[in-house]
Amino acid sequence: MSAMTLGIMTRHVPRDSIEAVAGAIAGLGLGAVQLSLESAGLASMPDRIDASVARRIAKAFGDVGVSVAAVSGTFNVIDPDRAALQANLARFSVMCDACGDLGTSVVTTCTGTRNPESMWRAHPGNQLPEAWSEVVDVTGRMARIAERAGVAMAFEPETANVVDTLVKAEALIAAVGSPAVRVTFDPANFFYPADLPHMAEVIREGFERLGGRIALAHAKDVIPPASGGSHCEYRPAGDGVLDYQTFLALLAESGYANGLIMHSLSESDVPRSVAAIRAAEAGG
Repeated sequence: MSAMTLGIMTRHVPRDSIEAVAGAIAGLGLGAVQLSLESAGLASMPDRIDASVARRIAKAFGDVGVSVAAVSGTFNVIDPDRAALQANLARFSVMCDACGDLGTSVVTTCTGTRNPESMWRAHPGNQLPEAWSEVVDVTGRMARIAERAGVAMAFEPETANVVDTLVKAEALIAAVGSPAVRVTFDPANFFYPADLPHMAEVIREGFERLGGRIALAHAKDVIPPASGGSHCEYRPAGDGVLDYQTFLALLAESGYANGLIMHSLSESDVPRSVAAIRAAEAGG
């Protein structure tokens, strides 16, 4: 099994220019990134992206041998602020259209939350039928945008959002029925606290249900919540209980060939996380 190309979200390596970001990431020994456009001095989801700016970003990474595995295009797809939702759908289209110049074919997305304070916090309203219907509708609209641009939109199943289980993730793919709908596969997100004792089984189920739709893979770690907590907590890869040997073996078997993107860490954590991932790859 060849070693997985390891990468990082660019927002974890802040620098004054995109060229400096790219150089620092290459200097860490990494070969791929998930691009946050803020790293290039843009808004996270700009109203427009000049082709010359996009090509400069792509060149910055290409010059140091780092691939752009994906660009972050995440917004709350069930935002109760309808004007904001429509504006973000338009910006999502801008990002999809810029992918060719950015040097990638994957835009990451999520499945939203009713939580008014944070896109990454759960809310009881996420479990209501109307939340599911809305996610299917908006994801379908995004899929048509992605199809026209010839890119993949990779939604991320996670316990804080509407699609909080592997069953729901598989159901969303079926409900939308578009080849553009793919998955950001981050096994740390698959676990509620009660699932942690069944670590390998849950990871295997993830590949059984979603393994043929992986556009991007993430690497972070998971730990049980503080006493009484309903959701697990996340840590840098290697600092939790995730079964990386099972995850990496099944990821390689799936034929996945894009970068494995580390996040939920700081730049100083990178050497330790890389060492943990490489040890797991080697079966140690």
